[in-house]
Amino acid sequence: MRDGLFKPSPSIILPTAATANGRCRRRCRRVLRSGTRSDARIVFHRSETSRFLGEPLFWPSGPNGAHTRRSGRTGCGGGEGAARRARASTCSRSPRDLASGMANRKFESGNEMMCSQVIDLKNETRAVPISIEGGIVMHDPFPEGGDVSIRLLKLSPGATTCRHNHTEVEFWTVISGGVRIHLDEKTFLLLGGESIRMDPLSRHRIEALDSGAVMQTVWWHSRAAFEEATSTNEAIGKSRPLLLVPAMLTPNGNMHIGHASGPFLYADVLRRIAETGGREVFVLQGTHGHLEHIAIAADAAGLEYYQLAEKNTASFQEALHRLNAVSDIFLGTKPDRRGKAVVLEVFKRLCSKGLIAEREHLVPYDVQSGRFKVDAFVHGKCPYCGGYSSGHECEDCGALVLDAELQDPVDLDGRSLERRPLKRLFLNLAPLHDALESFASRNFLPIYAKLYVESWLSRGLPAVCISNPNREGIRIPIPGFECQRFTITMEHVPRHLLALETIREKSGCPAFWYQIPRDEMPELDILFGADNAFGRLLVIPGVLSALDLHEMLPRRIFVNQMLTLEGRKFSTSRNHAIWVNDIAAEETAEPLRFYLCRCRPDGSVEDFSMGAYESWKRDFWDGRLSRSVAKANEVIGRVATDELPCPGQWSATDIAFLADCRRFNAEVRARFEADYPDVRQLTRAIEAFVDAIDRYSCSVLQVPAAPKVKEALARTAARAVTFALVGLCVATYPVVPDFAISIARSLGLEVPKLSWFDRDWMAEPVRLSASHDAGGR
Repeated sequence: MRDGLFKPSPSIILPTAATANGRCRRRCRRVLRSGTRSDARIVFHRSETSRFLGEPLFWPSGPNGAHTRRSGRTGCGGGEGAARRARASTCSRSPRDLASGMANRKFESGNEMMCSQVIDLKNETRAVPISIEGGIVMHDPFPEGGDVSIRLLKLSPGATTCRHNHTEVEFWTVISGGVRIHLDEKTFLLLGGESIRMDPLSRHRIEALDSGAVMQTVWWHSRAAFEEATSTNEAIGKSRPLLLVPAMLTPNGNMHIGHASGPFLYADVLRRIAETGGREVFVLQGTHGHLEHIAIAADAAGLEYYQLAEKNTASFQEALHRLNAVSDIFLGTKPDRRGKAVVLEVFKRLCSKGLIAEREHLVPYDVQSGRFKVDAFVHGKCPYCGGYSSGHECEDCGALVLDAELQDPVDLDGRSLERRPLKRLFLNLAPLHDALESFASRNFLPIYAKLYVESWLSRGLPAVCISNPNREGIRIPIPGFECQRFTITMEHVPRHLLALETIREKSGCPAFWYQIPRDEMPELDILFGADNAFGRLLVIPGVLSALDLHEMLPRRIFVNQMLTLEGRKFSTSRNHAIWVNDIAAEETAEPLRFYLCRCRPDGSVEDFSMGAYESWKRDFWDGRLSRSVAKANEVIGRVATDELPCPGQWSATDIAFLADCRRFNAEVRARFEADYPDVRQLTRAIEAFVDAIDRYSCSVLQVPAAPKVKEALARTAARAVTFALVGLCVATYPVVPDFAISIARSLGLEVPKLSWFDRDWMAEPVRLSASHDAGGR
């Protein structure tokens, strides 16, 4: 049993007899499998000796999980009287009994309570210190900070707490009324007389029913429970294939290194990390389907919409090729017949769920051209953050902005626009509130994603425009909207579903997305920049939930911030960029891959400058790395040209270096097996290990010893640097795959695998290739 009151089994527990000993407690437990409480850990209590506001009151166990007993009470006999005494002594204590027990030092430490006073939260004139917040009256008889803390709450009808989690174990008891508990991904009722335990880090929210509620909450720190909650089971979900979906690139220009440093390169890094562990992985890359940005660029270039899109899509694919970023599925801008069909299938299902509505707004209108200026054709102040925004998405706050909501709208030339009524179709996200709240409670979501979704849940989910009077796109099959086309919002999820169908086709078992068994769907991980958060964190999970594709909800979400160039934002329109095809044309893209991983803007904005990149390249890539690998190969070449001999004599230097190698391998394994691999820290660990290899190789190449002794030491050194190079292969494969494979082949190996760390490289047969002395480059 863990620290606390009850085993963390997903069951409702209804004690109806004595619970003072284990036998009685086991006899009175039974699991309920019906209703909305099937997965809750709920305990029902009745007490004749303790009453609060006319309802049962439960006083909890101590911080180590042991029930606090009356003095002299050692057990219970049989019969109803004994059962009543046992309940009074073990499951509940009156305020008077508790007062008499305050002499116990365990309660004196940090816990204070006015023990002789009646606590009545319904009468706020009583001399009891209370606080009122959001319709919730609170009193802390045992203030926070002691071994055990207790809070009494009176919730007005409909009052709700904010969703949160914390370090402590918490135990709730509803004294009267009832509440709805939102716990992680589950929702259930807790009624008067029932209790539930919250483990550390479980994300929860309490919502009072129409009757309101009076509750007691008790919390305490349990090191064992917290450590169990913070440990991750890395095998969860990893038996399924993995589908990585970075954000689609807008084909209004070429790919610059700001794009590459975000989702596109990192998707390839994650792919290779998963492959080292033997997992089946698919990567979906592509370009956006229908965005006004493409139409604007096409008009400026004097090209048709799809002409420009196809030209830039080809350039995008070339950039991916030069970066060695492999994709299994690629979707271009122009949809094929099946692509259009999937969009319509999803649209019809959303209509059947009542999620599509017709709405009319006053939309910016250009009298001179006689056209509505929608989406990216109009700019103004963001209604949410006040920043400069287009009528599609605010780059400052990531909100999806409706053109009709923009303040002071202007066209692309800066001319003011008037407003005229326009009817369009909208996807109503409000009915998906509970589904998105459940999604935000998933344990594997990063804090940015959780707080972003919860911020929209608290302010109210908007309706998202899904049709516009555009020239290009998929036509809307509804009378009165024949001249409108679906917006990009309606293409997000269908592209994921097309990827599902492609994966099935590749496996030899073709099927439509709605025919695929749920347990055969891959794990979905999505990658995007923070400025694209709305569509990825609200629209995609919301639509997937509406389609009942809960197994396809993103498990991991990788959000990157912005990479700036010389202190300013990359800009395709202003040509303030470094294009991938230009910088990767003169040399291998390997050092660029390494450097972009090294300065990946994970949690904050990072800056790129050519001067800093070229300085790093000279120092590390062309200097320390080349020198270290060359010296390691020289150590091997002193004793072998074909097959590596077994070790000879060992010195303290050899043993210390071997320990360095094992520590590095353990760090690499931990980073690869983490749910969110930190590629920045990985690159820095690689740099430090390269220096360690260099120092060791220099030391063994300068050993003054007799020939026989020197030969024995050299054999050991050759094995040690081989062990080091194997670790370096595995560590660098996701970041610079060509470099890693070249070293592996010089040692007679192929594509690096994480399982190489489990092999005994002091005895493993190693047949060197003829190129092992080429420096691995």
